[in-house]
Amino acid sequence: MSSEHEAPDELTQLRGEVVSLRHGIAMLHEISTLVRLAQELEPTIYAVLTGVTAGVGLSMNRAAIFLERGGVLEGIGGVGPLSEDEADRIWRSIEKEAPDLQTLYEAGLEQRERQGAFDRIVRSMRIEPRGSSALATAFRQGRLVFESGEEDLEGLFDHKTVLAAPLRGADRIRGVLVADRRFTGTLADAATRLVFDLLADHTGRAVENAERFEVLAAEARTDALTGLGSRRSFGERLDLMVSNALASGSAVGLLMIDLDDFKRLNDTHGHPVGDAVLSEVGRRLLSTLRANEGFRYGGEELAVLLPGVRKEGLASAARRVFTAMTEQVFEVPAGPSIEIRCSLGGAMIPGCADDVAGLVREADTALLRAKREGKHRICLA
Repeated sequence: MSSEHEAPDELTQLRGEVVSLRHGIAMLHEISTLVRLAQELEPTIYAVLTGVTAGVGLSMNRAAIFLERGGVLEGIGGVGPLSEDEADRIWRSIEKEAPDLQTLYEAGLEQRERQGAFDRIVRSMRIEPRGSSALATAFRQGRLVFESGEEDLEGLFDHKTVLAAPLRGADRIRGVLVADRRFTGTLADAATRLVFDLLADHTGRAVENAERFEVLAAEARTDALTGLGSRRSFGERLDLMVSNALASGSAVGLLMIDLDDFKRLNDTHGHPVGDAVLSEVGRRLLSTLRANEGFRYGGEELAVLLPGVRKEGLASAARRVFTAMTEQVFEVPAGPSIEIRCSLGGAMIPGCADDVAGLVREADTALLRAKREGKHRICLA
């Protein structure tokens, strides 16, 4: 008699597991699509964490990613509420708007500058892989760990509902994806655990791809010889700064710099010495300017972008740059000292131009005037 009652129950349970697995696989596909489109590391991490925590995703309450760096597991990012009150507020808001996963990800990504309390704590954490937490165990043993762990990282994660899965890269474990259901208290079923483990696998490779992408992108944005920004990054930065300035009523200054008689220097001393001079000029500029202000425009021509500068500030900055570049001679190993000479032209928005093309044109015109007037001097529009 008992077997007759057990069969329908087993069938119902099996059907539930199939539905759960189908949902999980669909979510894995959606999250993988977000990750593929993200490319850079920060959006990649956030795509994964959004998919793990969203009610339309795997429905974990909080999730975080830790990457192995320098022998410790370093918190890279976290998504989710820190308190029960915050959890209720977030879930009520999401239930009211009922966004899909893509919408939720995009909305959250736009607000990433307003870092949440949970995210701040995660990013401050450095975990020893030899510890007994679920996170450390998953990293060390290279397997999914759930409902386990003698410690829960100073109370941050609930060890009763925790899931921790290794992020497997091409040749080593890169870190750990960890999540819990501290506020709902429900345990993840077998299908959710399987999808979570598969997602961690995918995340490990996505992290490697994102890091490679960022290295290549940084190389494209940086001139290898001078260490200054590349011509491409100059254009991107200038467009952004001018757009912001026109929208907010602030100012942008542009200095165009040309090394005087550089062809003669190359002809006299050789191209290796010319390259050494360019490298030294780049070093001097980088030590004088703030990040993302100095660029190699092309050949021996350089550019400096100055956000928020006024007319008197533009003149002061031009003198500071000119002095930094030319004040000291360049000592060639086993060769003569070389005097670095340059001409500098400057312009700004507002006052000289109304758009990007006009700003570049006015700064370039000022540079040509400095050349015509005898070189090795500053001319401002």
